[in-house]
Amino acid sequence: MDSTSAVRPSTQLGEGRAARTALVLGAGGTVGIAYHAGVLKALADAGVDPDAADVVIGTSAGSVAGAILRSGHDIDNVWTMATENRHMFVEDEQAFRPDVIFSKAWRTPVGLARRVLGAGYVLNRSVLRWPPIQPPLALRRIYRGGLASVTEQRGELAMWTGEDWPDDPLWLCTVDIVTGRRLVLGQPGRPRPPLPDAVRAASAVPGLYPPVRVGRRMLVDGGVHSSTNLDVAVATGAELIIVAAPLAYDHDDPPPCHLRAARVYFDRALERELRAAEAAGARVLVLRPDAAEARAQGLTFMRTDEHGEAAELARQRTAAVLRSPAGRGFARRWRTATAAPGRRTAG
Repeated sequence: MDSTSAVRPSTQLGEGRAARTALVLGAGGTVGIAYHAGVLKALADAGVDPDAADVVIGTSAGSVAGAILRSGHDIDNVWTMATENRHMFVEDEQAFRPDVIFSKAWRTPVGLARRVLGAGYVLNRSVLRWPPIQPPLALRRIYRGGLASVTEQRGELAMWTGEDWPDDPLWLCTVDIVTGRRLVLGQPGRPRPPLPDAVRAASAVPGLYPPVRVGRRMLVDGGVHSSTNLDVAVATGAELIIVAAPLAYDHDDPPPCHLRAARVYFDRALERELRAAEAAGARVLVLRPDAAEARAQGLTFMRTDEHGEAAELARQRTAAVLRSPAGRGFARRWRTATAAPGRRTAG
């Protein structure tokens, strides 16, 4: 999509700052993290600095990738993590550790039953919201809302991000299962829990991981609302938006039916958001998997290995998009916008 836009000032970044550029990183499990690694690598190699965006907006896997990016890590390190499954901080350890991705949270059949009931409640509150059941607090404490243990997750995230939020805007999309409303952590006036907890909330897949409590709110993966939450970037008034959507698909080279079926819902939602972005006058560079990428990603989005091909194909595909006439034009505008006085530059 490439439509003429006028400057639409916004103060949503805080302190009177207006957004001109935004990077949107969507949901997609561990495979989505690998996809983002490929996209970020290709952007950086082409001189389109993704970290120079005025705001980075992450959902689920995109919240992990965005937090790592904003925390100052070299994109090549993220690339190595994805392609070689090599841990950057623990010697002889794989990056996507099974005990971090999924470690069962029960020891007995009774514990499993409680987890299943709790996970069902969270799924109901996150997705269906009918009937509007609100069990007593005592019961909710007994029936924990996730099948997986998150004991190792927080420490793993803290190694990458530290506890503090970055100076440059990072917004992480969550959904409050109590109200059903989206909550964007990191926005001015919104909660800013320690960064590992914010990332955990933004990637707490309902049913799989328990909700994360932030104040009175019980937060889950923002993918419940949208796999990209592109509209959050549009609302800032950003003129140039890069959106990486691992769960969508390229309409010019669609995947086979069984792979496309798993993506149709997310892709249709993205199309609606893209139409709204176009109506708002934003220029959007859309990056989403083609048929070969979708085959490499498969249907096991939370796997703990075999990410290298997905990352490499994402890098190749993104590089090809940036070599197209529309891609070259967008890249020129991005470099100009991010090099403007008062804006950060790559380095």
